[in-house]
Amino acid sequence: MSQEPGVTEGRGSALGRMVAGAAGALLFPLIAILLSFIIGAVIVLATGNNPFAAYAALLEGAVGDPFALGRTLLYTTPLIFTGLAVAVAFRAGLFNIGGEGQLFLGAVTAAWLGVSLGFLGPIAIPLVLAACAITGFLWGSIPGVLKAYFGAHEVITTIMLNYVGIYLAYYLAQHPLGQKGPIPGTETIDLAARIPTISAALGRANYGFFMAIVAAVVVYVLLWRTRRGFELRAVGLSPGAANYAGMRLGLNTILALAIGGSLAGLGGGVEVLGVYGNMDVPFVTNLGFNGIGVALLGRNHPVGVILGALLFGALTSGAQEMQFATDVPLQLANVLLAVILLLVTATKLVELIVGKRARDFAAGTHLENERGL
Repeated sequence: MSQEPGVTEGRGSALGRMVAGAAGALLFPLIAILLSFIIGAVIVLATGNNPFAAYAALLEGAVGDPFALGRTLLYTTPLIFTGLAVAVAFRAGLFNIGGEGQLFLGAVTAAWLGVSLGFLGPIAIPLVLAACAITGFLWGSIPGVLKAYFGAHEVITTIMLNYVGIYLAYYLAQHPLGQKGPIPGTETIDLAARIPTISAALGRANYGFFMAIVAAVVVYVLLWRTRRGFELRAVGLSPGAANYAGMRLGLNTILALAIGGSLAGLGGGVEVLGVYGNMDVPFVTNLGFNGIGVALLGRNHPVGVILGALLFGALTSGAQEMQFATDVPLQLANVLLAVILLLVTATKLVELIVGKRARDFAAGTHLENERGL
């Protein structure tokens, strides 16, 4: 039985609008990335180096061979988690700046339970990661409660709780959980209770990357395919209208920040179980803060967060090879990321290049309005 022409045309036009909307939403960050690399090339020239050689080495270090690709995936994985932690809160109209502390507490939880439950072998992995998510959820709910019931601004509370979370994790890692040795930190988790690597050719890249992809899918389903996600986005777009419609602003505020905290805590657990095997002091830093840039670059959409994290991971990985192969310093990658984020937020500047429609692209409206994307 053939479909009526009107139905077929309607579906085709809807698909076309969806594709056009997605392309439009991606256009703005792509232009920002292109401009940043042009500016970077000028900086490289100013230092007396060849920008083509520098960027060739950057690309080689990011994806030039399986080991380089694995290193990129390794750096990408925690940024997906922390980027999602920011994106979920932002969709509810909130700024979660506390990903760093949430990640640290998730990491120390994994270091503690990974050793305690190591005798369970692979069975310990989901148990430990679930505990990391719960730890992050509870820690993230603190600024949510302060915001919902006491009016404390989440930017201030999450920033301050970063320091509390970091130093609390360091204290636990050095004293109750610490071991004797040249480097302060926790005991090493048994290999059987750690996240396995994907392949020897990919180096230390582990299945945590696929866990991060699954987390992004779950966030997408939550935000765009569930009633709770609709409420979170409605509260973010118009709190007054959401309240008038009977949605509980306080509950959704707490949930948005708590869910973000669980994602960051899960990222810390994956770092310990998949990469380090314990928590040393000091631990890897700036993963939570870099997640803010990832979310901004990805327009606070799960797919965009994955792509933004891949870019951050590739630049971090490639910068090492660039420094070895050329005289360009490692910090050029940081300059590129800074310029990208500057241009992503400077909508007026990009309007001069692609026209006034860039403001719509910058807001992500085309991507969000087309059939639930």
